[in-house]
Amino acid sequence: MTDVTLIETVADLTAERDRESLEATLAGLLRVQLDALEATCFRLVASDDGPRVWAVLRATADATTPLGDGADPRRLPPLDGDRARCVERRAALRRVSGGQATWLLPVLAEHDTLTALRNRRTFDADFQRLQRGAVHALAAAPLDARHPAPVDAPHWLAVVDVDRFKRFDDEYGHLYGDEVLLILAQMMRAQFRPLDRLYRFGGEEFVVVLARTAPEVARAPFERLRAAVAARAFTRVGRVTGSMGFTRIGTVDDAAGAFGRADAARYHAKQGGRDRVHAWEDLAAAGLVAPTRTEAVVELF
Repeated sequence: MTDVTLIETVADLTAERDRESLEATLAGLLRVQLDALEATCFRLVASDDGPRVWAVLRATADATTPLGDGADPRRLPPLDGDRARCVERRAALRRVSGGQATWLLPVLAEHDTLTALRNRRTFDADFQRLQRGAVHALAAAPLDARHPAPVDAPHWLAVVDVDRFKRFDDEYGHLYGDEVLLILAQMMRAQFRPLDRLYRFGGEEFVVVLARTAPEVARAPFERLRAAVAARAFTRVGRVTGSMGFTRIGTVDDAAGAFGRADAARYHAKQGGRDRVHAWEDLAAAGLVAPTRTEAVVELF
């Protein structure tokens, strides 16, 4: 690989901001750098019986091609064998079969290893890109065909928390606690759109950044998730519920401010009996939480 090709490819990679473009560029870079026939990019998808493997795209000398839909984890192959060892060890593996060598390379820095959702360390950077308008295709993403979102509709941030989660670990063990988290991650994927961003912040705490959605329907996906979780019978632990708080992301918001408001709404849901959803704006209007003010700073160049 020539220095010019490497420099140009890295420049392309760092210029991209959305996940799909990053994956395509990275796959192309690695294929050329390793002088490989092809490079395939996989994602980990949570399922009831453990992580599964979704082949997202394949890069060859001729083209980069998307590979199918990972919406139904049951149709995806399980994470096992060399792939499981690669993920567990967080190290590159090389296998040779029939005169052909295959490299397995882990790229896990942005994702939670249990649920395969994005992790906390990526949240701040994603939030800044969102505020700059750089998250791809969010401008007019509809909640559904009946409720198209105006171009100026806001983004929303929610904190999702499993009620009494410590009890599951204490009474049933971490294995069943992890199962609850895996199933919840899967249910979140089912309730939200591909353009919405899902994060596991750690423990039983999750964050959702909802793409542009009209205020009158912003509560709907969170209520659907709450109802779906409450209606499901979990193995061994039985019934599980979740408390959620969400808030509108303002044009001059920072990540800490938006998260703090959503978390205050989540706390109010916990204190009010759990298994409920609260919007911070509704609580503030009713005088149930202290209003906050975002200070705007303007810099001219």
